[in-house]
Amino acid sequence: MDFTTEGRLGTRCMLLSLLLLAAWEAGSGQLHYSVPEEAKHGTFVGRIAQDLGLELTELVPRLFRVASKDRGDLLEVNLQNGILFVNSRIDREELCGRSVECSIHLEVIVDRPLQVFHVEVERAHQMLMLD
Repeated sequence: MDFTTEGRLGTRCMLLSLLLLAAWEAGSGQLHYSVPEEAKHGTFVGRIAQDLGLELTELVPRLFRVASKDRGDLLEVNLQNGILFVNSRIDREELCGRSVECSIHLEVIVDRPLQVFHVEVERAHQMLMLD
């Protein structure tokens, strides 16, 4: 195949544009929260709807939902107030084993128009304080 200089330049520009778009998409719509080690059911995590710039009145009509690759029942969103809370006890060892870092990765999905937000909830490890 014989590529012209003009064709190569066009291909490079397109690849660069796609790379920049992918990098921008990866960084946009991302939230980070932290939850203490012994958080119980109902523990406040964050005002996820507000932090994503969504109105409370649009959560139900836009089919607001949370998906997780990890156990999906650990965190839940109250659709009346847009608050993300702990739904069931999060066992750090069960979730992350002996790993130093422990996070739950969520995808928040809303329709009309379709938007996907990436959310990371870090499971904070309590340090023992010795006197």
